[in-house]
Amino acid sequence: MTDRANSSLNPPPGAEPGPGRSSVSLPSEQVEQIRRLVAIGRADSVSDYVVEAVAERLERDRSLTELQDLFERKGQAPSAEHLAWAREVLGVPDDQGEAKR
Repeated sequence: MTDRANSSLNPPPGAEPGPGRSSVSLPSEQVEQIRRLVAIGRADSVSDYVVEAVAERLERDRSLTELQDLFERKGQAPSAEHLAWAREVLGVPDDQGEAKR
């Protein structure tokens, strides 16, 4: 593996994350899966993979919040049937898909 594939998600002991940076902990199995993806060229680095995953989740949550706000402004909400259909089509488990505030 390359050095980038072996990069850590955490700063060196005693080092504080820089401005706009944060350290995170992931289960070792997930880190190893990401490192394998980096090794085969599916991601540039562990950090890049995590940044992309977080960006996708933030966009999804932003979209869900915007949609929820729209429904609240209109004084309506999608029916349980519509929500179930949307979850099925999007492959979102029942315990996900609700924008959290």
